[in-house]
Amino acid sequence: MKKILLVMGFLGFLSWPMLSWAQIGEDYNIEIEGRYWKPRLDSAIKIVENGIGNEFNLVDDLGFEKDKDAGEGRLQIKFFRKHKFNFSFLPLKWEGDKIITRTIEFSGKTYTAGTRVQSKLDLNLFKVGYEYDFLTGAYGFLGATIDVLIGSGAVELKAPELAIQEKEEGTAPVPLIGLMGRLYPFKWLNFTVKVSGLPAGSYGHILDAEASVHINPVKYVGISGGYRYLEVRGRYNDNAVDFRLDGPFAALMIRF
Repeated sequence: MKKILLVMGFLGFLSWPMLSWAQIGEDYNIEIEGRYWKPRLDSAIKIVENGIGNEFNLVDDLGFEKDKDAGEGRLQIKFFRKHKFNFSFLPLKWEGDKIITRTIEFSGKTYTAGTRVQSKLDLNLFKVGYEYDFLTGAYGFLGATIDVLIGSGAVELKAPELAIQEKEEGTAPVPLIGLMGRLYPFKWLNFTVKVSGLPAGSYGHILDAEASVHINPVKYVGISGGYRYLEVRGRYNDNAVDFRLDGPFAALMIRF
């Protein structure tokens, strides 16, 4: 009996931080997150110049890797409990080297079927935003978000046999609005859903959504796992971009 009481006392000592902090995962001013993401690429683009350009798939036609390893850094600064500033940076890079099986027209250049095409895509996604948690309670909160997503990308195709090479690059800021909800069934565990985007009618849309489970064993450390879906569809004149990434992620959070 004495041993049982000692074991129970020891377990109680270990669980004391979980029981004493209301919503452990919210007791911080600064949160730094390192995230590993395994997205699957599904993308097609069409860039026309001088009437030359057709739509092609980055994976099927150029040989880009379909499943990608990616690392993302995030930072959140919280003021007065309900106000949060969010920052994130996600660098992505693909390369392809393939003898293409159909003719590709890209930005005024023609890459005929049977030609070896070397290609690459560099994409950096920066996001900065503000979150206001307008509904808060003992079991979670619901907040509204306003973000600016800055995408900086470059696509390059090169055919040594044809002595042609073409590169298109650009940077564009896009405003996003969204919602974030978090539910605490236990003080050390929560379920989180985030959705943000921008509808642009016939010009396309952007959607960034994720769902995750967070475990906070102690006040200053948390781990999470979930699934993220990012889609960008755009149409302008004869040019088009259909870009989708989705896959599971795991993250470690350090809080101060």
